[in-house]
Amino acid sequence: MSLRASAPHEFQRQGFTLVEMIVTIGIIIMAAGFIAPAVTKIFQDRRIENAASVIITTINEARNAAVTKKQKHSVVFLRTGVRLYKHPKGDDMGGFVGSIRPLNATEVNLISYSMPCANLEPEEIPEMLADQGLNISNDEWKPGREDLTIDLNVDGTIDFKFLSDIPSYKFDADPPFGGDLVIMQKGDPRICYVDIKATGRAGSKVTEEEAE
Repeated sequence: MSLRASAPHEFQRQGFTLVEMIVTIGIIIMAAGFIAPAVTKIFQDRRIENAASVIITTINEARNAAVTKKQKHSVVFLRTGVRLYKHPKGDDMGGFVGSIRPLNATEVNLISYSMPCANLEPEEIPEMLADQGLNISNDEWKPGREDLTIDLNVDGTIDFKFLSDIPSYKFDADPPFGGDLVIMQKGDPRICYVDIKATGRAGSKVTEEEAE
């Protein structure tokens, strides 16, 4: 008798009905609609920081390579991003290390930067290499006077050449009011200052103050 009484409970319903699945999917879609804009804004808010990270990482890579390989390296600044170049040494003919490191994650150029160390506004920064119009290959290219570069010496220090090393006290102020580079994003009131020290170290700070 007890076995018969408990039998129906052994076949309890399992799984979802069609209505339950539709309701669950609807909730997920609604949640995604709320979350997606927030996630997108996070990435948008990080564009300035990401651009600064690209520049600083390239400078650090050039510094490390110059010291470890005892071979001079340069960071080449272009309107769309930066490139790493190693100078010829012995049997090594030198050339670019990798491709251009873009400052914009997409084809939309929201990020631009000025170079107070070179007294240049964004539109004055070279769009291409000085010899690019002469069909010089990447392996044959050498930094020219019209190219914007900073050199990393084999002891890790920086040769600014004709560029000026903006005083670090401007960068170290709270809030900062100066740097060797200034990174901006269209539609964003914040600006990012990048300080490049003669020792080869670099850092960045974002401030809410608008660029003048």
